[in-house]
Amino acid sequence: MKHRISSFMQAVISRYQRAALAFLVLLSLVVLVVALSALSDPVLRTAWPRLIGMLACLVGMVGLAWITPLRLLTVWGQVILIGLELAAAAGAQLLYPTPLIDYIYLILVLQGIMLFRPWLWAIMAVGIWMIWAIVRYRLSHDLIGWLESNLAIAFPATCAIIAAFIYARHLRRSEQVQQMLQQMQQRSAAFSTFLRDVQQRVAHEERQRLLHLLADEVQQALAQAEQSITGALAVAQTNLHRLHAVLDLPRAAAATAIDRLRAAVTALRFQSDDTRQPARLALANTLEETLIAPRPYSVLAWLLPSLFVSLSVGLALIQPNPLSLPALLWLVVLGGLLIVASACTQHVRQTIFIQIGLVVQTLTITLMAAVTNLIPLLWGLLLVAWQMASRLSTLQLIFFGSIFPLLLLGIGFWQSLTLDAATILGLGVAVALVGAPLILARYQLRRRQQVEWQMQLLAAEMQQQANEIQTITIAAERSRFAREMHDDLGSKLVLINLELQLAADLATEDPTAARDHLAHSRELLHSAWQSLLAVVDADLSLQPEELTQNLHQLVRQCAQSTGITVDLNLHGEINQLPAPVAHCVYRAVQEGLTNACKHASADTIIVYVSAEGGYVVVTVTNNDRSDQPRSHIDLGSGSFGLVGLRERAELLGGGIEAGALPEGGWRLRLVLPIDHEE
Repeated sequence: MKHRISSFMQAVISRYQRAALAFLVLLSLVVLVVALSALSDPVLRTAWPRLIGMLACLVGMVGLAWITPLRLLTVWGQVILIGLELAAAAGAQLLYPTPLIDYIYLILVLQGIMLFRPWLWAIMAVGIWMIWAIVRYRLSHDLIGWLESNLAIAFPATCAIIAAFIYARHLRRSEQVQQMLQQMQQRSAAFSTFLRDVQQRVAHEERQRLLHLLADEVQQALAQAEQSITGALAVAQTNLHRLHAVLDLPRAAAATAIDRLRAAVTALRFQSDDTRQPARLALANTLEETLIAPRPYSVLAWLLPSLFVSLSVGLALIQPNPLSLPALLWLVVLGGLLIVASACTQHVRQTIFIQIGLVVQTLTITLMAAVTNLIPLLWGLLLVAWQMASRLSTLQLIFFGSIFPLLLLGIGFWQSLTLDAATILGLGVAVALVGAPLILARYQLRRRQQVEWQMQLLAAEMQQQANEIQTITIAAERSRFAREMHDDLGSKLVLINLELQLAADLATEDPTAARDHLAHSRELLHSAWQSLLAVVDADLSLQPEELTQNLHQLVRQCAQSTGITVDLNLHGEINQLPAPVAHCVYRAVQEGLTNACKHASADTIIVYVSAEGGYVVVTVTNNDRSDQPRSHIDLGSGSFGLVGLRERAELLGGGIEAGALPEGGWRLRLVLPIDHEE
């Protein structure tokens, strides 16, 4: 049942403009009140042709308004529609001259506020007033009576027009904010693409920053090592017997490069990044916007009661029977009290003082009407309705609205103030025309604040995701930088150091062999340069189909540089592995060989790689014979190479283990799933 009602309301709103729908409902209610008033008039019931004509005008006007949805018309179509409604209202008023029809003209003016630009609305409003004024003058044939009608309708019209402008402003801003929220939600749906762009940009920026902070020092060390090795080779070309004397400088340069590499990896692993911008997760300040801006609110707090008092004095002065001087003085005094009470009430914030101020204003306005015996002065109660609709909560509005008629009737009875049904209905319609736009404006204000809050939460969530991606990307890039520098560049520097050590050992006994080792160290140094550039560019130079060839080359370099026997065993489709898995396999073999060369006293290394059964297994074993066996390595706090290898394995859904064997020796074992989905 609720779903059907909601669907019906959505269909109605989609057919008519949301802004004009409220005034269309008010128009229908006023027409209903006028029709009931006409049917209850005994004089009009006897003149049934006038009654039928008046009802036909009213029914035609309302039917035309409902049948023709404004949202489907152009601007000039809307003007023509309001013109037809205006003609129907004028015809109904000529047939049944009741003051209630004056509010139909006013509703048409208010409806134009929601539909037209200010210049077009001003022209339309003047045209409607002119037609109303002509009809009223034709009905009264009295200039004083016509002027009295203008003064009586002036204050309700002013209050209703201002209230309609406030509602139109909040409605348009609410619709704009709603459109902004929809656009933001659409952007949020495509936010993953933006996050990928952010990830790539942050990775590039972090890569460049690390290059300037860390890689430059390693590059300088490599350049110094290359210069010293080139100088030593130049000496070896001219005089082999002096080779032993110049090898200390290349060895020192290589050791310096290794130290700087170790310092760079340490910085990447343990130093925090203080250069990133802090996450901007703070939401905007709590929305404290009021229904009316502070300056216009202060102006209206004095303007509306002053306008009412001025119109009241003018209405009292043009009466056929002038007021006595005491009554006129009482009117002025009560008017001044009303101005002060209204202004003070609209500036206080405590609910109890607001309610007291409303009671004082109600009593003052009723006394003004009773002292002067002018019923139109009761329309000053629109001031009270204005403040009730704009200041009180829903429950307070219902409570105060229920005692308001009782208080009014009590004062009227006490002062012998005659209130007929037409007056009460007219006052009720005027209150509805003023209060309804203000209540709707408050609803639109709360609705817009909720939408703006949702926008802030969505923006904060998107900002948080972007910050998290930035943090994760920077951490991943630092880890990648550390792994690649340690695994690739570090292993080459170790081999260079071993080549230089062999060259120094052979310099006296076999200078030619020493020169060959020195030349090989320079080749490794060039390869180290390429490795560093590949790290900076985030380039994986290893191709999966070349994995077997690269492993054989790696084993050959290790055996040539160290003199250790290295046995490589390959099983399965090694060259068919995915690129990330192949890269991790290569790094695992490289790390196992590097650790064996650096830390073990071994003469044999066995490398076993198997790609079978959906898994690839890498085992690097050496027959370490050192007197001090090592304990099992804690991969969370061990060497940087094993830490980086563990990270690689975990990213691919695998794992590693490393430690001493019971029968002696050392083993590194890596297990990876071949078809890992990231």
